[in-house]
Amino acid sequence: MLLTNQRYYDLFSDKLIQLFEGMLSIDWYICRNDSHCNNFEELQEVLAFLSELNQQHSFIFLGVGNEGVVQLANFIKKNCLFKAVCWLLPLSIQSLSQSLLVQSVIELNNKAVLGSKELPERIIYDHTLLNDRGDSKLIDFLVFIKCGLVCSHDFLRMLYLNYNEANHLKHTSFNGMLKELIHYYEIQGEEINRFGQLFEEAFLETENGHLLSSHMKRLLGCLLQLLWSQEVSQFDFHYKNFLVWLIHLGYPIDFPKQILVSDYVESVTNQMNQWHKALLLDDIGVINDYQEPDVNQLLMVVEKYKEIIEEIRG
Repeated sequence: MLLTNQRYYDLFSDKLIQLFEGMLSIDWYICRNDSHCNNFEELQEVLAFLSELNQQHSFIFLGVGNEGVVQLANFIKKNCLFKAVCWLLPLSIQSLSQSLLVQSVIELNNKAVLGSKELPERIIYDHTLLNDRGDSKLIDFLVFIKCGLVCSHDFLRMLYLNYNEANHLKHTSFNGMLKELIHYYEIQGEEINRFGQLFEEAFLETENGHLLSSHMKRLLGCLLQLLWSQEVSQFDFHYKNFLVWLIHLGYPIDFPKQILVSDYVESVTNQMNQWHKALLLDDIGVINDYQEPDVNQLLMVVEKYKEIIEEIRG
């Protein structure tokens, strides 16, 4: 059974049919293109679809597409009652990183409410199928940046030295860094994935947070959590230069003027009360523990972030 996003079905269905030629049958389930398609509504629809299949057969669940699809496929395989294996064919670095996580989650209202822990039997990565145009390279490169922030200052420095401007990033393959990516996710995948999450998800509950795309929320979440870590731990890091580098690469790092700092800080506090703490760094690549930022810290961090942006913009 193939689970894929609509856009990837349109692009690759003929190739995938040829790949599995000779099997008894191929059943397709087409998910929405949203990266959060690993949600409760989609899960219900997949289960209704599965209930119509002959469960006496053995199944391969093949998740092909974005990060939502790979999590949905792995979760269903782990929890179904019939004989099945799960293969994943991620079509971005972001979805590859999600494939490497032990835990797959199902969301409700953008919150993880169900989870299972099991790696897929096989991950198939074919860089020739990747969409590496436009903003997709920036979205994927952020995965490597997060690896550097959480796991290795040397790796982050390498990224800075080797990808120093937008045109270079646009035309350079990431294949040479996949070994490092897999290594970092093997040892600290959960920490990498959660870095920035508290600050990211607060935008979902903030008035005018909809002005930010999901990827911009993720980027700002990482940048604010990094600044909070530096302010608390007082480690030496050229944060302003880091932001200048991101601007040169083409990242949209501005904090929207339409979002009130007080509203956003209140949303962060609400997120802490319901779900999360934040991963505190003692230094770049050095983890302390999960902690709860207090309101004064949050207000200071967001205001300081906006001031740094104003200084950079001149």
